[in-house]
Amino acid sequence: MRWALAAWMVALIVPAAAGAHVTIAPPFVEEGAETAIAFQTPNERPPHATISLTVTAPRAIAIVSAPAVPGWQATVSGPSATWSGGRLAGRATTSFPLHITARARPGTYDFAATQRYDDGASVEWNAALSVLPATGAAAPKQHPWGAVAAALAGIAVIAGGLLGLRHFRRRPLQEQ
Repeated sequence: MRWALAAWMVALIVPAAAGAHVTIAPPFVEEGAETAIAFQTPNERPPHATISLTVTAPRAIAIVSAPAVPGWQATVSGPSATWSGGRLAGRATTSFPLHITARARPGTYDFAATQRYDDGASVEWNAALSVLPATGAAAPKQHPWGAVAAALAGIAVIAGGLLGLRHFRRRPLQEQ
């Protein structure tokens, strides 16, 4: 009974904690294309208010611009963008937009985010962004004939091995 009660308590607490951090929407971008993303930011420390958010992009992702949100100012300095001058109070959530270009190989990359509060405290988060392979004209050229040649060579090796086994197999003792 105690274990069931503990599991029920954890089930209620974990989703609330999971929602209380900076995330990126959409969580993926295409390699090489300028894309608009947004940092979904909740204020998880009432009665204190969020007064700024700074995000720092990984080296392979370039920040193109950081549009201001109503009531906030946005600045870009190298790989970092900062939104300040506003207040995010209570349990409110807002989206801070960012235009980026991913010059990274496909994979997952982390933005470092620092959320500052009116009491002087700050919280650091990692927000994951997936870079997908480019599509269309920007996609790398495909070479399917190399794969076909490798498949044919593999089939030839397997067939040759089977023929060799048949030819060199040992004769049963009864035939000797």
